[in-house]
Amino acid sequence: MKRGRKIVALAHCILNANAKVAGIAQIPGAIPVILEGLLRDGVGIVQLPCPEQTYGGCRRWGMTREQYDVPKYRRHCRALLEDVVEQMEDYLRNDYEVLGIVGVDGSPSCGVDRTCVGYPGGEIASMQLLPECSIVEGRGVFLECLMSMLQDRGVSIPAVGIDEALQEALSWAELSKKLCRCAGDMGTP
Repeated sequence: MKRGRKIVALAHCILNANAKVAGIAQIPGAIPVILEGLLRDGVGIVQLPCPEQTYGGCRRWGMTREQYDVPKYRRHCRALLEDVVEQMEDYLRNDYEVLGIVGVDGSPSCGVDRTCVGYPGGEIASMQLLPECSIVEGRGVFLECLMSMLQDRGVSIPAVGIDEALQEALSWAELSKKLCRCAGDMGTP
């Protein structure tokens, strides 16, 4: 069998919306237009683990970056990512092209360019059902850990985020263009 020798790492929920906090998934399973494009182009997929689901389970509530930006959660993220980083290094050492990492902008964990902030702390019962939060520029905790671990090992892989609210704009072709631009900005061939 011929190998395409091209790989992309995807945030877990791009292939499995069931891992999202209850009530926020915008699709029933995988994002079809991204998956179809990857299959069509013969690009291999590494599914990143979902740090929020493995940390808080299926019954967790939505949290912000401030709530996840604690030492225990960062240790959890690094533990989940150790094998992923080694896998990326192995692919690169063996002449595979790791096209990039695709996160989900707005996520407190997997945001690449934007993340969710705003939780002030306190008793949840005394607050509104959904505390005010906002989307700001910045990385989510999990993606920040991943990029830092790669950098510590001298590995440079571009990362881009998708905006799930723009379902009509989602496609592998558009993501591929963004990854190429990011790779060029990083000085990667």
